Amino acid sequence: MKPIQFMKPVQYRVPVPKDRTVFIQEDFLDKFYPHMHCHEEYQLIWIKEGAGQLLVDDNVHYFEKNDIFLLGSNQAHVFKNDLMYGCVQSISIFFSLKGALSKILNVPELSMLLDFIDKNGRGFKVPELYLPQVSRRIEALKNSDSLGQLVSFFYLLKSLNKLSFKLKPLSGMISHGFGEVGSFRITTLCNFLENNYKENIGLNEMAEKANLTPQAFCRYFKKSTGKTFVSYLNELRVREACRLLGGKDYDCISIVAYDSGFNSITNFNRVFRSILGISPKMYVANYKNLLYE
Repeated sequence: MKPIQFMKPVQYRVPVPKDRTVFIQEDFLDKFYPHMHCHEEYQLIWIKEGAGQLLVDDNVHYFEKNDIFLLGSNQAHVFKNDLMYGCVQSISIFFSLKGALSKILNVPELSMLLDFIDKNGRGFKVPELYLPQVSRRIEALKNSDSLGQLVSFFYLLKSLNKLSFKLKPLSGMISHGFGEVGSFRITTLCNFLENNYKENIGLNEMAEKANLTPQAFCRYFKKSTGKTFVSYLNELRVREACRLLGGKDYDCISIVAYDSGFNSITNFNRVFRSILGISPKMYVANYKNLLYE
């Protein structure tokens, strides 16, 4: 297989008017912007018509009519629609935490919304069950005047915040956002995992580092990160595998598996599929097609 060359995303400038804190854009297109790109603004996008694939950083996702995604600030992404479904229609809400909006969200009554945005910097897909509720909020925002749009935007964030426990990042790991209390311990533990995930790290070793029993460590880690220790470690390893599979040094899947910290190709295939929903071989094909179609 010909190696896949890494492509640096285009830094895209969203045409946000100077008199808008929240910018709404409705698109009717033959196809989405075709290049891997990123922009400073967060983007909440509602796919009203169309279907295809979304590449975010190092992960491939499928989208269809009515799906809603949040893309983080400067998160590399590209939508590739399936041409058999015809044109695409979408509504996007762009906002930045720099400037006026950050000051507004820092007031005590709205600070939880700022925390929500900060903790979801790697983006997410709205679960299917909640699509009607969130799409109604987006529709109300689109149809409001300038002041009404800002108010509707806060209600939209409030609705999304209620789904926090059901959201999964589109790529990488969940932002820590641990807060001040107890943050040093969990940050230290997560940094250790970030630097050593390729090694054979066991539960007992991590519990000892945290000065906890294995059972207490499992409870503490899940409460602090929202994930079990094994899930967190596996996602780090799969993230590295995606990076290697999409890079210019990609050789073969079995080598990638061992270089990412997995002890067997069987376990790697199983974990990879459980996290991304597709096999490593299919991921390589999809990644290549998205970048070079």
